[in-house]
Amino acid sequence: MNWLYLITRWLHVTAAVVGLGGIFFMALVLVPVLRQAPDAGPVAEAARQRFKRLAHAAIGLLLLTGFYNYLVVAAPKVATASFRGTYHQVMGIKILLSLALFTISILLLKPVPALHAQRARWLTINAVLGLIILLLAAYLRRLWA
Repeated sequence: MNWLYLITRWLHVTAAVVGLGGIFFMALVLVPVLRQAPDAGPVAEAARQRFKRLAHAAIGLLLLTGFYNYLVVAAPKVATASFRGTYHQVMGIKILLSLALFTISILLLKPVPALHAQRARWLTINAVLGLIILLLAAYLRRLWA
């Protein structure tokens, strides 16, 4: 096995776990706690600032390692495989959903009061997107088996 591929795959999965874990933490723990806090503004702002750096790093790693894994590793192997059409269709959907998730995440990390009024809804949408992306990734991985 190619060590560079192993490292980029590990970085990709780790970044996804950290990013999606943060989304679930915010949706299931932080937002409900903030609703009960008498003065949640400073805590919400501190959490947003701290998670922003982590989320941006995760998104950057996912983009870099995802494109490497797709263009250098997967695409050449799939080029002659019988399932190449299915693979590319599912991968295209996975990439589009990922870009939607990244966009929502970046917008939620900006200090936009109108967007934060609907924070729970957008976090739920992102959590569902993340789960769908994980399902598609698992499906793509099973095509190789």
